[in-house]
Parts: sequence; structure tokens; C-alpha cells
Amino acid sequence: MTDSIANLIINIKNGLLVKKDSVSVDGSNILTGIAKILKQEGFIEDFKITDQKNNKKKLIIKLKYFDRNSVITDIKQVSKPGLKMYSESKNMPYVKNGYGVGILSTNKGVISDKFARQNNIGGELLLKVW
Repeated sequence: MTDSIANLIINIKNGLLVKKDSVSVDGSNILTGIAKILKQEGFIEDFKITDQKNNKKKLIIKLKYFDRNSVITDIKQVSKPGLKMYSESKNMPYVKNGYGVGILSTNKGVISDKFARQNNIGGELLLKVW
């Protein structure tokens, strides 16, 4: 069993360290939802999903830079396979005093912490990005 979210984080971090234009990982619905939130919040330029042989998907994420520095300062996994972290909407932590974004998995899909607070939705806190 592999942790696909941890794999995504490591690929993004390594891509940013060597100033790559894009990184690719095996695709899934959760990773696509995470990529959508990262694009909405302005942390990545774009993403696309390509079909590979054997009905597998590949998620390609185009990284974003500003003045040769990456827009993503850090990205951390909060909920792990061995320890799930859940949060109610009223107890949702702010990431870097609101300058970052938390990404949650809920019954409404993958959403940002701001959307969760506005709509009173709790869920599993997957990532913190700033």
C-alpha cells in the first residue's frame, strides 16, 4: 500500500527544489481534487489528467514561480494513513494566520479550509500549504 498524497507532496517538493516546470504522479480522484484547490488558491499554474495504457491516469501539475522563487513555500501532510486527523468547522486551524490553505476531504469532496468554514463543514485535514 502506498500513500499517494505523500508521493504527490514529495514530487512537488523535489520539482520545486530543482526548478522543474511540471511534475507527474499517478492520478486519482483525491489528487485531482487537491490539484483543483491548489490551482484555485494560486499555488500552481495548471494541471491536467492524461490517460495511460491499462486504464491508468497520470496527473501532470505545472508548477508556479514568481521572480525565480516558488510560490509554494512549504507543503505538509497532516492526516497520514496511520493517524487520521479530523477537524470540525468551528475548530479548523488557520494555516499561517490565513495566508496558507488547508485542504480537507469531506462528504462534499475535496475542499479548502476557507470553504469549509463558510459552509460549516468538517472533515479530514489532508494538507497544509503556504
